[in-house]
Amino acid sequence: MRKPLNVKGVGALLVCAVVLSACNNDAKTTSSEQAAATATASTTSKTSTATTASTKVTTDVIQKVEYAADDAYTDWASANPTTITLNGAGATIAGKGAEAKDGKITITAAGTYAISGKLNDGQIVVNVADKGVVRLVLNGAEIHNSTTSAIYVEEAGKTIISLPEGAENLISDGTKYVYPDASTDEPNAAIFSKDDLTINGSGKLTVQGNYNNGITSKDKLKITGGTLEVTAADDGIMGRDLVAVQAGNITVKAEGHGIKTTNDKEGSEGYISLAGGSFNITSGEDALHSSGGLDVSGGDVHINAGDDGIHADVSIAIAGGTIDIAQSNEGIEAPNIVIAGGTTSVVSSDDGVNVSDGSGKAENEAGGGGPGGGGGFPSGDAGAGTAGQGGTAGAAGQRGAGGPGGFGGGAPGASSANSNLKLTITGGFLSVDAKGDGLDSNGSIVMSGGTVVVSGPTENNNGALDYDGTFEMTGGTLVAAGSSGMVQATSDSSTQAGVLMTYTKTQQAGAIVHLADSEGNEIITFAPSKNYQSVFISSPKLKQDASYTLSAGGTSTATSVKGLYDGGTYQGGTKVVDFKTATMITWLSETGVTEARSGMMGGPGGGGGGGMRPARKQ
Repeated sequence: MRKPLNVKGVGALLVCAVVLSACNNDAKTTSSEQAAATATASTTSKTSTATTASTKVTTDVIQKVEYAADDAYTDWASANPTTITLNGAGATIAGKGAEAKDGKITITAAGTYAISGKLNDGQIVVNVADKGVVRLVLNGAEIHNSTTSAIYVEEAGKTIISLPEGAENLISDGTKYVYPDASTDEPNAAIFSKDDLTINGSGKLTVQGNYNNGITSKDKLKITGGTLEVTAADDGIMGRDLVAVQAGNITVKAEGHGIKTTNDKEGSEGYISLAGGSFNITSGEDALHSSGGLDVSGGDVHINAGDDGIHADVSIAIAGGTIDIAQSNEGIEAPNIVIAGGTTSVVSSDDGVNVSDGSGKAENEAGGGGPGGGGGFPSGDAGAGTAGQGGTAGAAGQRGAGGPGGFGGGAPGASSANSNLKLTITGGFLSVDAKGDGLDSNGSIVMSGGTVVVSGPTENNNGALDYDGTFEMTGGTLVAAGSSGMVQATSDSSTQAGVLMTYTKTQQAGAIVHLADSEGNEIITFAPSKNYQSVFISSPKLKQDASYTLSAGGTSTATSVKGLYDGGTYQGGTKVVDFKTATMITWLSETGVTEARSGMMGGPGGGGGGGMRPARKQ
């Protein structure tokens, strides 16, 4: 089980607004979204000062990231640099501020230092007592150290590593460090800085962290350019307080985390901000892991993670860019998550998007319904299963007698939800392919814009939608397919209509679901990528007190995006049911409108309903 997340003061840190630039550029933004953005803009002072429009955000938790003039790459030759020419065992130095002894080159004064050549087993040390700014220009440098960091910033106001165009550089350390005593455990990365560190330019830097981390800053780490290839025995790129990327091409292969912050002190938690650049991250643990907040407002992010794809202990905001999480345990996880823009794709072996404080649910979840009635909650908080044909109803938390048909007990009500936990979707395109829950909130969900496509679980102990509080749908397009044992629709408090269809038999992957109004106008055409037994649909095109037809199979001439077809001509399908949306949320079966069930509904299945199942990791 994951240890509880540090959610101190999270109520005051709710992610509650959207990216202004995303709203301004999205022609489909509703007036309510614009009003919300305007209202928030007038109340928050935490606006990013980064130069790109996509980073102009207005949320209560997106941290102000400021870039100084020297964070950008400039011509270094005009700075009258000291030159350090590495020659295998040592170096030749021309200029002031540095000295070489026994393979160690020590820089003791602020200034610019141009480094080239190869150091077989040595170290660049920055030790500037007056906290000045040191610029290391790696102009074709290869530095190896077998027993400690190859570049070690012991003290400086800020160190800047500049990568000139066309220059290729390699930094590596050994697999075992030698420390002066047992109480010393740093430096512990191939490039290690105790103070602020910036990497800029357009050249290439390869970092091999064979002992522990690749690049570490114990303060703030900013990347404004360059091509970085980092491999690490543990974490790839780490900043204690901040990792902010404005531009660059970054590849990380790490046994631990890919990009990480560690400061968990209340009020000054670490933060990750990705405003641009391209990322290819392969990690044994979380690819992006923040001890505080995390935002993505630009860039192209590709992730293969052994654990979570994107994780933050306080909040995550996705406002722009492209995110492709091709492999993960849980795709995106934090106590508060806002998706306001961009294109995000998630593949997960557990939950796709998970809003959780990491403590696990206080109660066990309902078992899937089966013949003779499904299992409910042992606490009695949920309803008993209904009797199936030839069977008896299963009491809450107990197994019903055998027989076909029957629905399991419902979920606990909103009283069991954590009011501090929320998933907010206001824009963008999100697709989720999850073996666990598709969208999962231990609190509530609010959706007012954007498009969300969920190909959810095939097993009845998870659902395409899973929330403990409410799911208020006021705008946007949502289609979620999956199993039926834990199925949920949006809440009755929603202002946008929704339809939940539950089938008696499993439908095959790729079989189209087509919903059209009485005049044949398309509402949704969707082909789930996995077998499914339920589909929930909500769209601005779907109205209350109107007639519709749900069809199955057939083909569409449109091109699908994550199974969702837009436009084109649909033909060849078979009508499943005609119905009228008499209520805001309509529950359907093949025979027509059915009675709505609060919370989760057990679905038809085999083997007699299943009692409780253990609480799982969130």
